[in-house]
Amino acid sequence: MSIKFNVNGFPYEVQAADYAPDTTINAFLREHLHLTATKYMCLEGGCGSCVCVIRRRHPVTQEVQSRAANSCLTLLNTCDDAEIMTDEGLGNQLSGYHPIQKRLAQLNGTQCGYCSPGFVMNMYGLLEQHRGQVSMSQVEDAFGGNICRCTGYRPILDAMKSFAVDSNIEVPAECVDIEDSFELLCPRTGQSCRGSCSRPPLRDQGGSHWYWPKSLTELFGALSQVANGELYMLVAGNTAHGVYRRPRDIRHFIDVNMVPELRQYSIETDHLLLGGNVTLTDAMQVFLLAAKRPGFEYCAQLWQHFNLIANVPVRNNGTLAGNISIKKQHFEFPSDVFITFEALDVHVLVYDNPSTQRVMNLLSYLSDTTSKLVLGGFILKAYPKDRFLFRSYKILPRAQNVHAYVNAGFLIEWQDIQRRIVHSARICFGNIRPEYIHDDQLEQLLPGRDLYDPATVAQIFQQLPASLQPEERPPEASPEYRQLLACSLLYKFLLATAPKERVRERFRTGGLLLERPLSSGSQSFETIKKNYPVTQPVQKLEGLIQCSGEAMYMNDLLTTSNAVHCAFVTAKRVGATIEQIDPSAALQCKGVVAFYSAKDIPGSNNFVLMDQFSPEVDEIFAGGRVKYFDQPLGVIAALTHDTAVYAATLVVVTYARDQRKIYTTMNQVLAEKQTDRIVSKSKDPVEPLKMPPLAPGDVLGRGILELESQYHFTMEPQTTIVVPLDNILQVYCATQWMDCTQGAIAHMLGVTVNSIQLQVRRVGGAYGAKVTRCNLVACATALVASKLRRPARFVQTIESMMETLGKRWACRSDYEFRARANGSIIMLSNNYYEDAGCNLNENVVDFLTLPILRNVYNLTDSNYRTQGSAIRTDAPSSTWCRAPGSAEGIAMTETALEHIAFTCQLDPADVRLVNLQPGNKMVQLLPKFLASTEYRKRRDQINLFNSQNRWRKRGLGLALMSFPLNTTVAFNYPVTVAIYHEDGSVVISHGGIEIGQGVNTKAAQVAAFVLGVPLDHVRVEASNTVSGANSMLTANSMTSEMIGLAVRKACDTLNKRLAPLKERLGPRATWVQVLQAAFLQSVFLVATESYRLGDIPNYNIFGLSLTELELDILTGNHLIRRVDILEDAGDSLSPHIDVGQVEGAFVMGLGYYLTEHLVYDRQTGQILTNRTWNYHPPGAKDIPIDFRIELLQKSPNPVGFMRSKATGEPALCLAVGALFAMQHAIQSARSDAGLPREWVRLGAPTTPETVVLNSGSQVEAFALQ
Repeated sequence: MSIKFNVNGFPYEVQAADYAPDTTINAFLREHLHLTATKYMCLEGGCGSCVCVIRRRHPVTQEVQSRAANSCLTLLNTCDDAEIMTDEGLGNQLSGYHPIQKRLAQLNGTQCGYCSPGFVMNMYGLLEQHRGQVSMSQVEDAFGGNICRCTGYRPILDAMKSFAVDSNIEVPAECVDIEDSFELLCPRTGQSCRGSCSRPPLRDQGGSHWYWPKSLTELFGALSQVANGELYMLVAGNTAHGVYRRPRDIRHFIDVNMVPELRQYSIETDHLLLGGNVTLTDAMQVFLLAAKRPGFEYCAQLWQHFNLIANVPVRNNGTLAGNISIKKQHFEFPSDVFITFEALDVHVLVYDNPSTQRVMNLLSYLSDTTSKLVLGGFILKAYPKDRFLFRSYKILPRAQNVHAYVNAGFLIEWQDIQRRIVHSARICFGNIRPEYIHDDQLEQLLPGRDLYDPATVAQIFQQLPASLQPEERPPEASPEYRQLLACSLLYKFLLATAPKERVRERFRTGGLLLERPLSSGSQSFETIKKNYPVTQPVQKLEGLIQCSGEAMYMNDLLTTSNAVHCAFVTAKRVGATIEQIDPSAALQCKGVVAFYSAKDIPGSNNFVLMDQFSPEVDEIFAGGRVKYFDQPLGVIAALTHDTAVYAATLVVVTYARDQRKIYTTMNQVLAEKQTDRIVSKSKDPVEPLKMPPLAPGDVLGRGILELESQYHFTMEPQTTIVVPLDNILQVYCATQWMDCTQGAIAHMLGVTVNSIQLQVRRVGGAYGAKVTRCNLVACATALVASKLRRPARFVQTIESMMETLGKRWACRSDYEFRARANGSIIMLSNNYYEDAGCNLNENVVDFLTLPILRNVYNLTDSNYRTQGSAIRTDAPSSTWCRAPGSAEGIAMTETALEHIAFTCQLDPADVRLVNLQPGNKMVQLLPKFLASTEYRKRRDQINLFNSQNRWRKRGLGLALMSFPLNTTVAFNYPVTVAIYHEDGSVVISHGGIEIGQGVNTKAAQVAAFVLGVPLDHVRVEASNTVSGANSMLTANSMTSEMIGLAVRKACDTLNKRLAPLKERLGPRATWVQVLQAAFLQSVFLVATESYRLGDIPNYNIFGLSLTELELDILTGNHLIRRVDILEDAGDSLSPHIDVGQVEGAFVMGLGYYLTEHLVYDRQTGQILTNRTWNYHPPGAKDIPIDFRIELLQKSPNPVGFMRSKATGEPALCLAVGALFAMQHAIQSARSDAGLPREWVRLGAPTTPETVVLNSGSQVEAFALQ
């Protein structure tokens, strides 16, 4: 059958048999139509970079519905008669930009830009779905499925909320186009692609069949083609693939989207019928209609719960029957549809054939083994609200788009009109253990009892813990937490529903869930008009093309059709030697071209350059003993990405029986005193401080701070494309350090460096992940390209990146202190350890952590001792991650100060004030900051709130920072500036890399200022290893300033050359006249300059943050109510960019301290959290509700370039204040629980589990009075 659909207004017709049966829209758009605005990263509907909009006709109502969809999940063959809209079709350079694209760029909502098209299309889908009528809260709620690692979300949400009907967002006058209002919903079509696809399709010879039934009869006709034992799949949204990967051997795909019987719904007086194939979004719309009818008021609660399932594009396409089918196949799946429906005793309508239907309850359906049973619909009963009470709960690790720690549904039927005596009860919990759904004992206990009677409540909480018994199932949260949480949810239900007079006033807020109001922010900074466009808050240079998807990233480059795709084969036995690798099964796989391993490398098996940062070899492929779980041992090259990834699993590896004991954690190394693995610079033990005897009032204490690792989570995967050209390799690599990547490839191939040429236009997020770790992929790709002499492309999957690559250095600090009664430090000692992984490359211990430890405090040789050690573990070599070593250093010292304040029972601000280093800039800054944030008043208000609320607590956390910027590693940053005589336009090429930090915009601002030309006359071209040869790494927040300085040098040179002509032609000569005269006199209009070591000396960046949060002590969830940040950016070169850097770094820090939890199997070293399903960076509703940023005014940097300071990393260090706010809140809960007053060890990450297990809640003590 042929499938007909439109893409951006152009018609296409494809033969289903010409494509692999599981080809996604994303693959079709990118690989066949070459429409690359639609990106991908996670390939499971969890990151949002792949969102497009799909319009289709509803088979029942016949209305055309517009919905945002994840193109990485939606299968091409389900798109018959659909209209697909992508970002470049929404607006582009040719046809003009769409208002959403313009607004996002104008309000500074893009940094690296990789996620921007997904945000734009999600917003467009929302507006189309609601015909342009959306509220700000709907907008803020809609982005749970879009991850942005750069911006911290605030400017993105502002841009999107500005389109809401109730918007109060201030939009600068120049951003409001007259045509914007009516153009919002009628995009002009881009003329970028016509006719049929340019790439010949591959016929699917795998024997798979697709069917497109248009009725229930045709559906069973299709099922009759399925032979016994053959796998088939009823395809609707295909969203289940985001949780459990589809088996490869499915033979029959049946698209059920156009079967009207499965898409119907009806609301009757005694029941509500929802067709099995109703999407979650459509079900939610039905719930809103039904909730207005008597007996169905509970549907409002269902709407609330369904709003927490996955994210908008997944709910738009995932269906009720699809969700329950996952539960049927994988009983451990914590389905929210199932737990709410089971609590409500929802029955299912099933078809054995088109004319035979039967009704059964959900649990019977899940255990029914009838083959080819079709789930036709769900029957929800009426529950009059005077006789029934329903509530459901879902507790998540972050605000949105995560499966539940525990979910629950409770339905009570009353016996009496006073709603006290229970007639029957359904008490259901999810994600405890697969066989436990109903609490049978409680369901038997409650009938005939007064639900809110103290004796009943006491009996409930004596009984419940014993029957829960959660199973251990990493990476899920611990059984202890899940048990306590389940009990807490039932307690919350009782608190929320009991008559007011039966609940103690302090307990009442415990019945409520945390409700997040709309977020907002403020940004204040100064600009210096005489320096414009420098210091001017200008729009990012490539902002618009990023928002329209026209900005090109590595994987958007087209290669010839003979290109191969690569994937790593990895080792699974750490500490054993590889004896043999047998790739024969993989090589027999259709489409596989080659396999290469260590023995095929002609030069050195090492992907780093041996230098001061990397003194040890980092193997490309394991050559002998395996150093860590999933260490690459070879690479597969195949005709498609999917084939390469699959074939890599077929390679058979034989290991010698010489496996040695492995050490996967620092604590294991320290506990077993493995001294050969503990490496410190100074071999001598640190001499202890001589201590006077304790004076009256002196305090002493000790503590341990543990900071686990963090995954960089770049939205653009590790990507390299290598094209053999003449006798060189042209390399396109997402790298932060071209020189290092170029050298590593050359040494690996044993060729001269000039035969490897790199070009890097931009990188989609880096944060340190692409300094050296990118070279692993780069070397493997170059090896394949050079062996096969054909283009090779390697885009790592998220699983592969999280398994094979090193992350942030984990850290442990063992500290001890003595202090006077006023908190002044007599002695502080800190022994700290940082986890190096399998080698000591990129060691942060002495290079980055040690210099920051004294922070702003009066810590001298007479009262301070510290020693740092790197610890070798059997894990991937740790690497630099935004504020490497320094975030940990600030956290260690700030934690010690906080602990001293706690021990002295003093206000943490006062202890900081008394310990500030005399003469330090913080002596002026801190008192002003405390005053401007109303610190004292707010702390009093919080303490009052805490005294009035038992289960809700607030906290306030202060953090100070002096961030030393080390410029001694910056040797060269070459820059070329050229002026074109024809029209006076300017082009710049430099050796830095645009990674989202705005280096190109700042470079253009500097050139425009120094040359005196308009900013729109300046362009910045891609970086390369000819004009950018020998350039240092783009890292350490310093590159923008250094490139800016080199640009100024080059422009000064050009001005000097032009000066005699300007003088001769007089002041009336235009810029173009001067240049044309210069050209005719052979004046060289190209200048090359470089930043040189020492051009900018070291300096310090000061910052303060105050974080206020609120905790739900029963669940561990939190809301960050307000954050104030004051950062010293000198004279900001580009204030919008610098504010964005501060916000983004801080939010990444919130992820580090609160939500991002890496879980490993400690026996084998395998990572268990390797994708978006189980690793959780912050989302749009995890950011501060009130986010206030101030760049310190009237504070020029005397040694900085144009008196500016770096901003990329420091603010991440300030997020540690969230932990201190947590401590403040938890201490109040512990006091209420009657626990002795003692310091609670909170580290990174402090998850809801940490909060609940440290708050002292005792289930037996749960009571209403």
